[in-house]
Amino acid sequence: MKTEKIYYKNQFQTFCEAVLIEKTENGLIFDKSVAYPEGGGQIGDVGVLIRCKDGFQIPFYNTTKIKGRNLFLSDFPSIKVENQIVHHIESNYEFQKEEKFLIKLDSVKRAQTTLHHSGLHLALMVLEDMFPGIDKKIAGAKITDKYGRLDFSIEFKFSPEQIANIESRCNEYIDKNIPINIFSHPEENEALYWKCDSYIVPCGGTHCENTKDLVGIKIKRKSIGKTSERLIVELPFNEEFFNLYGDSND
Repeated sequence: MKTEKIYYKNQFQTFCEAVLIEKTENGLIFDKSVAYPEGGGQIGDVGVLIRCKDGFQIPFYNTTKIKGRNLFLSDFPSIKVENQIVHHIESNYEFQKEEKFLIKLDSVKRAQTTLHHSGLHLALMVLEDMFPGIDKKIAGAKITDKYGRLDFSIEFKFSPEQIANIESRCNEYIDKNIPINIFSHPEENEALYWKCDSYIVPCGGTHCENTKDLVGIKIKRKSIGKTSERLIVELPFNEEFFNLYGDSND
């Protein structure tokens, strides 16, 4: 049985009631969840599981996905869909199947991670225009609530002037209030794309809905080897964007 992924329907929903369907060595699996699992460089959500019958609370410190169906499309990267989502807990509690829980996110962490994911795409959008084909040189990615980063296998270092130019051009897009759209591949609902202006890239992470949410973006770089370079995106806390993550279960 797969886990219904509520974050694909409403990424601003911060909690849901769910039924326990399986207990694994690493954590608990429910019939549905608002928690985004680690994947594509983005960290998994954290939060708390509240047992409905007595209010007993258990923190979950990570969210990952297991099982699923392999998806192979000619025009989309190979991924797994229809996964189960594991909510990782530290203690070996005893539970019964079909117990009801409230799954509640750390909404600040989710909101800031969401901003950093879209901010990283925006920076790469500018970078690809400056260095065509550099997306093929990506060697790694990490998106957290504190930063987003991309590692490149390249033979040169980003200069201070280039970094300043990337940041300036990102701010131009931010000032234009350009919509950010997420849409599915016509053959698979869980194969998602990120679109800003005319730039489209496959991505199933969580994202803001407009470049204006990325105000205050900072771009940095770090040398991580003779042929490796790291681009880092940092964003301040955005209260207006965070307020979209209200305590709504609609």
